[in-house]
Amino acid sequence: MPRLTTRAILEASKYDRLLPLLLRECRSLSSAIGELRWLQERAQRVVSPKPMDDRTGGKQPPSGWRRLLKSMCKARSRGVPLQYILGDQPFGELDIKCTKGVLIPRHETEAITFYTAKLIQDRMSCVERDGAAPLRILDLCTGTGCISLLLHSLLSPYFPRLSIVGVDISATAIRLAKENVERNVRLGSLSERALNEVDIQHGDVLGLSSSPLSKLEDLFDRTTSLSPSSGPHCDVIISNPPYVSVEEYHDGTTSRSVRLFEPKLALVPPESTLSTMVESKHVRREDIFYYHIACLATLFKAKMTVLECGSRSQAERVATLCKSVIGKHGYWSGPVLVDVWSVTGFDTGPSAVIVYSPS
Repeated sequence: MPRLTTRAILEASKYDRLLPLLLRECRSLSSAIGELRWLQERAQRVVSPKPMDDRTGGKQPPSGWRRLLKSMCKARSRGVPLQYILGDQPFGELDIKCTKGVLIPRHETEAITFYTAKLIQDRMSCVERDGAAPLRILDLCTGTGCISLLLHSLLSPYFPRLSIVGVDISATAIRLAKENVERNVRLGSLSERALNEVDIQHGDVLGLSSSPLSKLEDLFDRTTSLSPSSGPHCDVIISNPPYVSVEEYHDGTTSRSVRLFEPKLALVPPESTLSTMVESKHVRREDIFYYHIACLATLFKAKMTVLECGSRSQAERVATLCKSVIGKHGYWSGPVLVDVWSVTGFDTGPSAVIVYSPS
């Protein structure tokens, strides 16, 4: 990371004495100014929601907010993510609460979720919208619950019944995701239907594919009143799993702020995963979650599976992996249909792999 020039620091100081603290992490004056504005607004709101009137009839910020703002800026200069300091992150029309120990929602995840909602609306038949059975969605490695909640927000106007289950191995993430359901219903960002149609459960994604079928059937029990089916069924599987390689985590590709403050568990697949694999001798460690999710797609007979990847090159590997795993199980009558969608339009940027049922 290049050092800040004296000129840049002086320019920042002219704007505000606290701005150089933010410049250490933001690296550009415009970004630092934007963050300072957000932090100042939050500091003033925390100290007092009602500023005092001054003698001229104007509004004066409450006293004490500057001290809080300074502590916020110092935390940001140490690399603490802005979302952890502010405590939330916009995600579509939602307000997602963020706490240390749970991965912060990314803009690319938001874009992929919007794209997925559009695909669901375009591809799911009228029969699936008549309310006889809910549209079942499984969100693996749910984290804050942002994907589950945004999908409910986008799809609830078009589907009379939804059953969305978010699964994560982290107890901290489970608690936070449940809070985010209640928070967004309370704020009016989510329909009250979400209280009954979104369920957050503890589970190990890497172990689900080897679980008894009865356990997979039980995943949707809390959000549906259907009688037991002849086997596990799910319409859509979506996931933003850990996909960062060990090399990328340590070589500077992953930012200092992410490495120091966001959970490694949500970024890098655990080292022990490959030792348990029998059928995937050539699967890279950073791709191992996709292998298990592809296996789950076959068990659930998913009509569509959407997988976030860190780059186009990883997405191409994952697409090949999905074709191999799903094709080998052969529960579909036709060939496996796989598409790769780039979030930014550039090959180096984040991408999504979409696997479709040919029927």
